[in-house]
Amino acid sequence: MYHILLIVQYISILFLLIEAAYIFAKSRTKLHMYLFFNCAATLVNNTGYLMEMLAESEEAYLRAVQMSYLGRVWIPFSLFLFVMTLCKVKIDRKVYWGLGAIHGATYLLVLTTEWQNLYYSSRKYVTEGLFPYIETGNGPWHHAYTGLLLFYIVFGLYKLIRCVIKEKNQVSRWRLTYVVIAIVAESLCFLINATGITKNYDITVLGYSIGTIFMYVAIFRYGLLDTLQLAKEYVVDEVSEAIFAVNNEGEIEYCNKPAKAVFDVWKKDALSVVAAFERAIEKDEPIEIGDRIYSPEVQQLSQNGSPQGKVYVLVDDTDHYHYMRELQEQKEIAEAANASKSAFLSVVSHEIRTPMNAVVGMTDLLLREPESLNSKQEKYLKNIKNSGAALVMIVNDILDQSKIEAGKMEIVEDAYELRPMAEDVKMIIENRIGSKPIHLIYEIEDDVPQYLVGDSLRIRQILINLMNNAVKFTEEGYVKLGISCVEEEIGRRLLRFSVRDSGQGIRPEDLHKLGNAFTQVDTKKNHSKEGTGLGLSISRDFISMMGGQLCVQSEYGKGSEFYFTIWQGVASGIEVTSASGVSKQAWQEEEQFRAPDARILIVDDTPLNLMITEELLAPIGMTVDTASSGEKAIELVGKNEYHAIFMDYMMPYMDGVEATTKIRAMAVGQTDESRSDYFRSVPIIALSGDDSELTKEKFLRAGIDDFTEKPVEIKRLKKLLIKWLPKQLIVPDEK
Repeated sequence: MYHILLIVQYISILFLLIEAAYIFAKSRTKLHMYLFFNCAATLVNNTGYLMEMLAESEEAYLRAVQMSYLGRVWIPFSLFLFVMTLCKVKIDRKVYWGLGAIHGATYLLVLTTEWQNLYYSSRKYVTEGLFPYIETGNGPWHHAYTGLLLFYIVFGLYKLIRCVIKEKNQVSRWRLTYVVIAIVAESLCFLINATGITKNYDITVLGYSIGTIFMYVAIFRYGLLDTLQLAKEYVVDEVSEAIFAVNNEGEIEYCNKPAKAVFDVWKKDALSVVAAFERAIEKDEPIEIGDRIYSPEVQQLSQNGSPQGKVYVLVDDTDHYHYMRELQEQKEIAEAANASKSAFLSVVSHEIRTPMNAVVGMTDLLLREPESLNSKQEKYLKNIKNSGAALVMIVNDILDQSKIEAGKMEIVEDAYELRPMAEDVKMIIENRIGSKPIHLIYEIEDDVPQYLVGDSLRIRQILINLMNNAVKFTEEGYVKLGISCVEEEIGRRLLRFSVRDSGQGIRPEDLHKLGNAFTQVDTKKNHSKEGTGLGLSISRDFISMMGGQLCVQSEYGKGSEFYFTIWQGVASGIEVTSASGVSKQAWQEEEQFRAPDARILIVDDTPLNLMITEELLAPIGMTVDTASSGEKAIELVGKNEYHAIFMDYMMPYMDGVEATTKIRAMAVGQTDESRSDYFRSVPIIALSGDDSELTKEKFLRAGIDDFTEKPVEIKRLKKLLIKWLPKQLIVPDEK
């Protein structure tokens, strides 16, 4: 029997050594640490007890007992910590250190048992039986210590068994069950040994060996130390999201630490909580709990295809919702400010353009009769016209900048003729040069196609802005417009547009300021130069929208070159025709025509504007009727048949949009089909100082066919008439 017990002891030590090495290798968490601590203590205890069994003297036996107790006093403590961690029972730090002190003191009492009777009241070395042993009497500390161990057993098993009962996962349940069996085996052997039935053999050591076997099963068969499994089970407590596990009956089976904190604030029962989750998820709405805002999510739980319940996750989105709310408020403020700005610009644009219509229009009328003017008067009138055109250009630049900032500016591509457009730019710049000793050079290389596809309006505006700047900052010398083809592909060309001058140039340190809205470089030197600084900024943005980049080369005191390259499509199949595909006659190119059989209506609430527009159109020889209000216009349209109507936008009582809507509505209910067609199709052209996109959308919805901005120029009026009057009414001017 002695030898059998020795073999059991050797085997248990070997198993404990393997188990301790494995646990140490896997050690990642507190749970691992406590189990390794327990295994190491058990290994020391069993080794010491083996030495007791082999001792041949009292002195050797006492040394073996001291070694055995070095592990024995820490076995219950480490096992208790392991079980509490496994069951997720938090131990207060003071209790933790207090229990540790008790076990440490117990070992000191065992070491000093020869000088005191607190742990053992008596000791007697006995050599009878299977092997020698010391027969002891138990002191007061021993009794108290035994009581603590009984508490460990009862409380630990209670917590473990509750966890087994509550555990729904089959693998986890079996794992906990084997831990329970291991502890029960150790506890039974401890209780049997306490009765003294086994006499000189400490059966507790055998209990530790049996417990080791069951712990082996829990570790190797059911992954007790599997890090991933432990992470799934325990790390979930440390995440920031509140997690609720609910069974099929809607009862909350588990909640992590953040979820418990939510319960503390919410003060609702489990069924109400689950119902609130379901409502919020169904409506895709957040849940407000206290001063926090949560976004709920749900995930079905199933095992082997069988539903086991649901997991609800509450993500704390408080900061996100507050940020989004503030962002929405700022957006609304910005939109309101932008709407106010747009309304302000619309009103200001109209209020400036309307009187400018009179200034520019009256100037054109006076300049139409040069024989009645002396040279000084003609010079003054031209200066008035140029200043008016400059003011209109500033208004246009401000409105364009507003559209760009609002993201409402679009590039509209269409077929156009390049050289006539460049000639038009050249003519405008010649007027801008005036009496300055500046030579205007105009070069378009022969390989540049005549007919292209692009946004000619924006390209024209860019060139005018760049050349205006060149003229503005050049007192004498030259300004050169160059257009060349730098790359060719099927159906398109990469064109280089360049504006070079011999003006004052730009300092290197000022180059970075170019293109900033409302900014001029070298302010001290250029304080007398007119302009807002918007032209270059707008040109840069337009070029960027067309896929190019505005570049500059400049030498201070010698001149500058602004250039850019953009791809333009080639309008195929057009050779001797216009961009629209319709052949033009000479009188149409020069816009010299008459329409004596045409009848038009001009609607404007300002008598001066009516008079100017009527006078501007007088050379065409049409019959021109006027109306000073929307109501009067509707009355005249109902009585007469007009070939075109020029309708002012902003008028009191009834504006141009409302008047147009009523005219179009007159087509309904007409018994005469021709009259119905007339009301539906008579061309209505809006005259407005407000050219915003919102206003143009109103025109289109009301049935307005075209638009021209104020101040009205005779060239633009003629182009509109050519476009909208019946072709048979237009005849060449034979003068």
